[in-house]
Amino acid sequence: MKKLLLLLFVYLSFTGIANAGSTKVVNVDGVNISFPPIDSLTQAQDELVGLLNQMQPTGSEIAIAYITPEDFDRFKNYEEPNFVRFVQVITTLDGKNLAYSHFKERVNRNKKDFKEIEKTLSELNKLLVTQDAYISSLADVDLKNTVNGMIPFPAFIDNRNTFASSTLLAREQSINGKTIRTGRIISTILILVNKRILNVAFYSTVSNEIGMPLHDRQVKEWIQSFWKVN
Repeated sequence: MKKLLLLLFVYLSFTGIANAGSTKVVNVDGVNISFPPIDSLTQAQDELVGLLNQMQPTGSEIAIAYITPEDFDRFKNYEEPNFVRFVQVITTLDGKNLAYSHFKERVNRNKKDFKEIEKTLSELNKLLVTQDAYISSLADVDLKNTVNGMIPFPAFIDNRNTFASSTLLAREQSINGKTIRTGRIISTILILVNKRILNVAFYSTVSNEIGMPLHDRQVKEWIQSFWKVN
C-alpha cells in the first residue's frame, strides 16, 4: 500500500511541510531567486523535489514546489491525498544570461499552443499514456489519465517580464477500472527574472470552494509577492 501510494501519486503531486509560511531563496543557475509563500500551501521537501526531478524532461528541473498541508498529513499516514491544489516552479538547466528575445519566443510559443488547442490536447494525452504505463508497471496497477476537453482563457497578465494564462480541463482518471471525473484549472506563468526563465504552474481542482475567479486571484497575489521580493 505504501509503495502504491508513492508511485501512483508522486508524478501528480508534491508533499512536505518545510519552511511553511516563509520566503525561500533558491539558487537558479548561479543566481539567488526568492520565492514567497503561497496562502494555505506549504513547501515540498527537497528530497521529494529531487525525486520528482527524475521525471522531468531533459534540460528542466523543479526549483520549488508547494502542496496543501492536508495532503501532506494524508500522505504521511499512507492515505490517498486529494491534490486539490499544488504548484511547481520549473527552471531550464544551463539557462544562464538568457536574452529577452528568448523569453518572448517562449511566450509566443505558449500563445500559439493555446490557439492550436486540439493539437495540444492530442500531445498531452500521448504524454499521459507514456507516464501512465511507467507508473502502472512500477506499482502493478492499471492507471489511465485522459483529458477530454480544454478551454483556454485569455491571458490575464502579458507584460515585459511576466505572461500568465489559465486553462480549464475536463479530466478522467481510471485506477483499476474505477473512473473519477474532475475539472482542473491550470495556470501557466512564464517569468523572466535575472536573465533566467521560470515556468510556474498552479493547479486547482474545481469545487464549490475553488473556481476560476478565486484561482486567478491567488495566482495574481503570488506573482505580485514574487516581484516584491525579487
